[in-house]
Amino acid sequence: MQPDIKNIPQHLGQYLYQQIDEPWHEAHLILDCENNAVITCKAHFIKVDDEKQHEVTVSDAITALFKILFDHAIKNETEDWQRAIFTITRQGQFNLNFERDNNDEATLSL
Repeated sequence: MQPDIKNIPQHLGQYLYQQIDEPWHEAHLILDCENNAVITCKAHFIKVDDEKQHEVTVSDAITALFKILFDHAIKNETEDWQRAIFTITRQGQFNLNFERDNNDEATLSL
């Protein structure tokens, strides 16, 4: 059974919260796709006191959920989006941006 699309961002955010056990400012989950296939799904967080990216392990289940959200969001788009970036702050605010690989740095925000 496919999860409700509107609940997926909450699942992604909860996953990141559960994986980070130290003070943090912002976390990112990044899905890279090509030809409708996942190339990589990685995550990192930025601590409150530094700007370094600290790696977070991403489960296969979270990658699959993120891919469902990616597919749903771009299904009616004419652009060839290849990357989705889910960003969440410690306060629970999140956004989702889509990018494609080319010279004009196109971005779609939801």
